[in-house]
Parts: sequence; C-alpha cells; structure tokens
Amino acid sequence: MLEQFLNIYAIATCVLGLMICMHFYMDDPKRDYEYGIMILLCNLLSNYYWGAYVLLIGSDPNVSSFSAYFGWNISYIPMMLILTNRLKGEEKRFFSPLCLIPVPINIAQFILYLQFGGLFNNIWEGLWCTAIACAGLNGLIYYWKNRKNNVTFPYECLVCFAYMFFEYGMWTGSCFEWPGEWSDPFTYFSILLYSLYLFIPFAIRKETGRARKENKEDVFMHLGSVIRPFYTVVVFLCLVGGYVLAAWMKNALDQGMVSPDDYDTYRIIAVMLFVFTVVLLLFSIGIIVIVRFARRAAESDELRRAKAIADHSNAAKSDFLANMSHEIRTPINAVLGMNEMILRESLQSRDDPPGDKNKARDIFANICNYAGNIESAGTNLLSIINDILDFSKIEAGKLEIVEGEYRLSSVLNDLCNVISFKARDKGLEFSIDVDASLPDGLYGDEVRFRQVVTNILNNAVKYTKEGSVHMSVRGEWAAQLNGREAVYLVIKVKDTGIGIKEEDIDKLFTKFERMDLETNSTVEGTGLGLAITRSLLTMMGGSISVESVYGQGSEFTVTLPQTVLSDESVGDFKSKYEQSMLER
Repeated sequence: MLEQFLNIYAIATCVLGLMICMHFYMDDPKRDYEYGIMILLCNLLSNYYWGAYVLLIGSDPNVSSFSAYFGWNISYIPMMLILTNRLKGEEKRFFSPLCLIPVPINIAQFILYLQFGGLFNNIWEGLWCTAIACAGLNGLIYYWKNRKNNVTFPYECLVCFAYMFFEYGMWTGSCFEWPGEWSDPFTYFSILLYSLYLFIPFAIRKETGRARKENKEDVFMHLGSVIRPFYTVVVFLCLVGGYVLAAWMKNALDQGMVSPDDYDTYRIIAVMLFVFTVVLLLFSIGIIVIVRFARRAAESDELRRAKAIADHSNAAKSDFLANMSHEIRTPINAVLGMNEMILRESLQSRDDPPGDKNKARDIFANICNYAGNIESAGTNLLSIINDILDFSKIEAGKLEIVEGEYRLSSVLNDLCNVISFKARDKGLEFSIDVDASLPDGLYGDEVRFRQVVTNILNNAVKYTKEGSVHMSVRGEWAAQLNGREAVYLVIKVKDTGIGIKEEDIDKLFTKFERMDLETNSTVEGTGLGLAITRSLLTMMGGSISVESVYGQGSEFTVTLPQTVLSDESVGDFKSKYEQSMLER
C-alpha cells in the first residue's frame, strides 16, 4: 500500500511541478526554465512508466535496466546544465576544496550499490551525481563566503544539492533489509525527493527573477494563453489515456494467459508505457521549440519597432540640431549686426561730432533702437538656450521642483503683462477670466508654474496670426496635499490660431518635434517647449491636454495641484487687470 502511495505521489508532484514550470516559462522563456522542464519531464518519464506498471501489475517492470532508469539518468544532464548556466563573473573561477566532500561518499555508495544497478548504470549515475553534488555545494560555499557582498542566494544550487542528497539516501536505504516500510529510510528520502519536484520551478524563479509585465496587446501573451490550457489537457489525456490503455491491455492479456505467474507476457505493457512517456517528452520539447520561436518572432518585431523609433528619433535629433543651428544663428547675427551699426555710428559721431542738436538726438535714437534690437535678440537666444538646458536636466533627472509660498494674483498679473504686450504687437486681442473664489495664497513651485503657463501662452500668441487669445483660470477643490487643503488649478488657454492636425496631436508633446513645418517655417522655436511643459507638470503631479481644429484654433488645458495656505481669495482679478491696462 505504501509503495503504491509513493508511486502516485511521485507522479502527482512531478506533473504539478511540470505544469508550474511550463507556466513560468510561458511568462518568461529563459533557458533555466527549459532545463527545469526537461528535468521534470525526464523524471516523469521513469516515474509514470514505472509507477503505472506497478499499480496495474503489482510488481516491478520486467524490462531492461536501460528502460527502467532511462528518464532518471537523462535528467542529470539538464540538472548539470542549470548549474553551469547560472555561473557568472567571479563565481565561474571560484573553487573550494570543501565541495569535494561528496566524492568519497559517492565512491562508498557506488561500491555498495553496484550489485543492484549494474556496472554501466552505476558508473553513469555515480559520475553525474558526484559532479552535480560538488557543483551545487561549491555554489553554496561561494554564497556563504560572499553573502555580505549582496550575492544572490543560489536557490538552484540548493535544490540540486538536496536532490542528490535525497537520492543518496534512497539508494543507500534500498541496499539493506528493513523490518518494515515505515522503518526503511528509502520511504522518507523518497517523499523528500518527490516533494522537491515542486520546488524546482520556484527555485529557478527566485534566482532568475520574476518576468516583466508584458503589454496586453503582445502577440506572445495571446499565444501563451492558448498553449497553457492546451498543454495541460494534452498531458492529462496522455497520462490518463496511457493508464487506461495499459489496463485494457492487461485485461486482454489476462484472458489469454496460460499461467497467472507468466509476468513476461506483460512486457508489452511496460514497453507501451515507456513509449507513451517518450511521446509526451517529445511533445513537450515541441512546445518549448514553439515558445522559443514565438518569443524570437516577438523579439524581432520589438527590435524592428525599436529600430524604427530609434531611426525616427535620430532623424528628429538631426532636424532639431539643424533647426537649432538656424535658430541660434539668427539672434546672434542680429546681435552682431546691431552692434556693428552702434560701433559705426558711434565712431562717425566721435570723428565728426554733429553740431546740430536734432541730428545728435537722431543718432542717439538710432543707437537706442539698435540696443533694443540687441536686447530682443539676446532674450530670444537666452530662451532657446534655457529650453535646451532645462530639457537636458529633465533627461538627466537633475531638475528639481523647489516649492514655496506665493500669491496667485501676483503670478497671473505678471504673466498677463508680458503676454498682453506680445499679443498687442501682433494685433491680437488678449483676455483673461479668473474664478474670484480661488485662494490667493498657495504653496508650490512658483518658477515652474510660471514657466508652464508662459510656454502655453507664448505658443498661443506665436501660432495665432489674427484673432484672439483667451485664458481662464478655475479651481477644483481636492483632498489634502502634504497634510493641507489643496486645490487643482485648471488653466485653459484658447486661441484662434492655425490649429493642429489630428494626426499630429499625439506627437505634440514629443521631444524634438515641430508640427506642420511647411506652414510654420518662419516661426521661431526649439520644438522643446511642450515636451518640457509636460515633463514639468508630471513632476508636479499635474497634466496637460489639448483640443484643436486645424485652421480654426486650439485649446490647451493645464491641471495642477497646489496646496492652499490662506482663505483669502483672488477676487475680481479681471476688473483689476483691465483697469491697470487702461492706466498705462
């Protein structure tokens, strides 16, 4: 009865371990999982063929030792491969004499077990088991000596070494006569060994790491969802079908058997079960090949997509550099040109001072005009360089959000003053509408808040040839932020500009991108403004969205959480601002 339980337990744990390992492999098709699957398949080959025969016939298979031990013997090869595959760096060169402890033990066990397993079988098992035990122990010793250096625990070494230790115990226990099954060490070492089948996939997962989350649209994910249940059903049908077929064959043979003791007649059942498990082994290898091919195909698609993205990025960078060369050269040429005019007129006035006051006044007026042009060109150049520097800091992860107290009304007033002059110079109407109930005392990064809104307003003015630019500021009260009451500022900037094509909206916040270059070839800019804006908003917990109709205009919406410091409201900001504009 106990022997039957052990056979069933061996098959059950081996199948369950195989299913788990195949499941992990479908998520993360690493080579270690392939070795784990082969270890479990080879053990299943011998365990099923041997166990099913014993359950049906009630005795050990009357076949060659090669067939009896084939699966178990082959399983040592992938087990050794899993140990060598994990070796990296310094561990490859590490060797401790202590790892040779299994050698004399295995020599003694070889001599003891020689009378049972046959010469070839014992040599094969002895060499492989000694090598695996020594390699596993060497890995454990390496970890023990280097555990303070954040070395990963060698779970695979532990499982392989324990596997060999339990097998030593089984073989040694089977060499002696024991009073009963429960006093036989073979029983307990068998249970431990068969339980280890369940730990093999988890040991691989622990050492190789969990699989990364795949995109739900990944073709490989869909393939895995089909193969998993299919493989499970096929394995189950093979095992149950093999046993049912063997039982039918036994009944058929029993009816024609001359003597009940004629067990040689059952040899065909043993051969059939062996062939069944070999077919299952080949089928599983086929599944592994399909998975590897599918993964390589998926990786090839990923590489092609990555290459296309990289090519596009390189082309965008090349365009960006060419554009920057032009953008930077334009204000520099203006600065140099205006400076040359200042020098020329100053030298002429020095060498031939004008006697007429009006003429002197005109000369100084021209010089002031040139200086104003230099200031304007210098400001544009500084803006370009600031964009490039800010983007470089963001890419390097070195840009920091520095929060502090500020007054919303003061920030909005400064923004409106700057933009209103730019809009007036282009003949555009600029208007603002601010929710009077908004709190005035806020806590956040005032500098980056100004930068974000300035970028949006500048773009609105820059890409609007005629019409208007309107900004509205609203608030949505939110849960506490940093332990204080918070408000989400919702800033909408609407213009009557050229708009954005629907296919370009997704690329709008991409670095180095400028939309509709044919139409906007005369518009100055780096193409980084909106990419920087979105990055800054993300860092501050905000967001940005856009709605646009090509040829009619765009509306940008910025949402930004800010901590409230006072109950004082902004009030009627629009009236105050319009009054201040009339007084100028």
